[in-house]
Amino acid sequence: MTDTKYGILFTLELLHRYFTDQSCNDFIIKPSVQTQQVLNGHKIIVKQYEHQLYAGLQIDSTGKPLSIIEDGMQLTFFLQLNSPLFFNYTNLPFSFPSGKIYYFTNRNDNTVNGKNFLSDKIIPYSSGTTYLPGDLAANGSGIVFHAIRSSNPGSPFDLSHTDHWMPVDANMYMSESDALQWLPAISIFSFSSPQTSANIEVSGFNTASGDYTNVVLNKTIPFANPVSSFQLDLNSLNAGKYKLTINGTNKWIYLNDELNATSAFAVIDLFNEPTLPASNKLLDNSNNLSSPLYTVYFLNRATIWKYVLASGANGSVNDNANVFHFANPSNTIFSVSPIPLNEKAKNFKLTVNSQDFSPIACASPQRLVNHVQNGDTYYCSEIFLNF
Repeated sequence: MTDTKYGILFTLELLHRYFTDQSCNDFIIKPSVQTQQVLNGHKIIVKQYEHQLYAGLQIDSTGKPLSIIEDGMQLTFFLQLNSPLFFNYTNLPFSFPSGKIYYFTNRNDNTVNGKNFLSDKIIPYSSGTTYLPGDLAANGSGIVFHAIRSSNPGSPFDLSHTDHWMPVDANMYMSESDALQWLPAISIFSFSSPQTSANIEVSGFNTASGDYTNVVLNKTIPFANPVSSFQLDLNSLNAGKYKLTINGTNKWIYLNDELNATSAFAVIDLFNEPTLPASNKLLDNSNNLSSPLYTVYFLNRATIWKYVLASGANGSVNDNANVFHFANPSNTIFSVSPIPLNEKAKNFKLTVNSQDFSPIACASPQRLVNHVQNGDTYYCSEIFLNF
């Protein structure tokens, strides 16, 4: 009797800074139909357990896969959101227009702080960039900062300005940099003004250079008369991320017609490619399992905290850790800057008529309102105290 042995091809974890244990159980992770066929053909078993997805396959006595994992093999998974409050406590825009999709892949070469992040890198701070509250930037040491006030090229505030930036840590959080426009294989493309032709170029991933410079389609479509739109046919291309250029205008797109029949927040593409960084490879150069742990990390939303006391009462709120500050005293007390929402309560103290109350209720993600402060518009968490 022969023992059947299994090895780990990869593990995927979803983390969120809002939760005390960081585990994010807000998604169902499902393979695409095409990927399920690939999994079956290679006898790869995938199983989600809470916030992690495990992929295992049969191995021989030396630890090598029994099934040949060919170069270029692509595994695609959809993240389906199952939490109605996710956007309330996550540092992302609430708007999710039709066709928007977040895209994560092991091609991103984003290994820092001991983790293999599938999201894109956080772009370093630039004085020539406009930042709004909630935007992210990194310093030269890889520390990520969270904008708590706006700045722009005409009025720049670098990361040393603590009233404009809040340090987070050295992890690479997903952001709007990971957002793509999903397009069906055949779609209608609209011009900003009537055009006499469409010069179309589509570039895919270049495994040799690690960028999107591999031209996979290049053609010109002439029109008898100027048109405002035309039918864009990309049916010849495989599912995946591409750089689309039409008449000199660039756009990052994601193609996969399976999204017509499913509701997905994000797509994860994992590739078996020998040119990937060693930490991101599924197999090493000797075809042994690398068993990488891939990470997608979500950052918690920071809001202005508004404490509302009982009618006629005035008081002050203070942070016992002296990290966050409030405009005191008043009947309605606002935090001076945004405070990250967190499942774990903060140790704040309320003082009314020289009497201290601690701990007090903290902000909940259940309900957010808009609030203007120092010229910026924030999401605001209201906390009603019966004191």
